Amino acid sequence: MKTAAVIVFLALGIFPSFQDATAQDDKGFCSEYQKPPSVCTKDFHQICGTDNKTYSNKCFFCKAVWENLGSLCFKQEGEC
Repeated sequence: MKTAAVIVFLALGIFPSFQDATAQDDKGFCSEYQKPPSVCTKDFHQICGTDNKTYSNKCFFCKAVWENLGSLCFKQEGEC
């Protein structure tokens, strides 16, 4: 039983990272941002995060990823 619990725990911990890594051709969705973006443009290309919030664009989404210490991942393009 302990083995099953460990496997489930590891799977839950790895899945969000795997989802983010595979979202953009084996690169992290926000890998272009080496630090949190300080200014984002107002272009409108919605991104849905795993927190089920819709972000105006990739910059605002990646800023939220930094603010959430990487616990937020890319879910899909467009509105949630």
